[in-house]
Order: sequence, then C-alpha cells, then structure tokens
Amino acid sequence: MARKSQYDSIAALLSVVLLACPLAHPVIGQSASSQQQQPASGSFQLQPVPLAHLYWHFLVHQNQLDMKAASEEARGKDGSWLRNHHQTSLGFSDAEYAAIRTSSLRLTAETKDLDAQLAAIRAAGPSTTSQAQLKDLIAQREADINAEVTYLKRTLPPEKIAAFEHYIVQFFSPKQIVVHPSSPTQQPVPEEVQQ
Repeated sequence: MARKSQYDSIAALLSVVLLACPLAHPVIGQSASSQQQQPASGSFQLQPVPLAHLYWHFLVHQNQLDMKAASEEARGKDGSWLRNHHQTSLGFSDAEYAAIRTSSLRLTAETKDLDAQLAAIRAAGPSTTSQAQLKDLIAQREADINAEVTYLKRTLPPEKIAAFEHYIVQFFSPKQIVVHPSSPTQQPVPEEVQQ
C-alpha cells in the first residue's frame, strides 16, 4: 500500500510539472513579438507536443528516478522500485533498458549544460546578440534531443520502440496533449552518441 501511495505521489507531481512544460516551453527564449498571440476571448489552446519532447521529458525523468534510487540505497534503503518502475512496466530486459538509461544520463547532462547557458544569457538581460544566442542554444538542445531519439531508434528493436512510444504518450499525455511524430532519423547522430 505504501509503494502504491509513493507511485501516486510521483505521478501526481510529474503530471503537474509536465502539464506546465508545454505551456512554458514555447516561450522559452522567445521575444514577446515572436510569441503566439492568445485569442481575444482569453482562452488558451494547448499546442501539439512533438514526440521527441516526450522522449526528452521521459529520459530526464528516468535520470531523476535513477539518482533518487541511488540516494535511497546510499541511506541503506531499497531504491530499486524507483529505478526499475518504468522498465518493469514496459517489460524490457536489463540489456534493452540499458540503452534508455545511457541516453537518459547523456541527455540530462547535455540539457543541464544548455539550460545553464540559457539562464546566464537571460540573466544578463536583452542585448543585440542575446536573442540569436538563445535561438542557437535552443536549436542545440533540439539537436541533442533528436540525436538521442535516433540513438534509441537505432539501438532498440522496432517493436520495443513502438511499445516505448506508446508508453511515454500514455504516461505523459493520456488525454491532454496532441502528439505529433517527429522524424529525427534524418538528423546525423553525433559521434559521442554513436557508441
């Protein structure tokens, strides 16, 4: 019963955070003139979320679960239920899920660095070059996300990718968000991802 309560708490927290992401994401790094205008009626429409962004949020989430599990284990508690929750739900073997963990670790590090750079530019205030710098960093983040999607699609069998994509859509957006498939396989995979 306590474990179910823990799952419910994690799911509730994650739902709140992830519902905010699609709302905040389009405005990150954009000037007021480039933001989409809200209808005059004041209603807000959710924007479609690319499948690659669901990968991104899932991979960051898995990294957070892995770190929390390690923290629990360092305190002498069982953290395996955190670490293995999604793997078990997906029915993936340790070897299959290893690719997801590797991608999760790599993408989290890459986006953390880019987010720090974005924050520093924003904190410095507007300048003649800041908008271009923000745009370049956001493009780099998108390229990093797409590289990880490509890595996973090349590493895992097609039936596992299909199961994984179905799972992340259901996990992050069962009814709230329209998901549009992306085609990251057209992007070259950086050498550090090509292991």
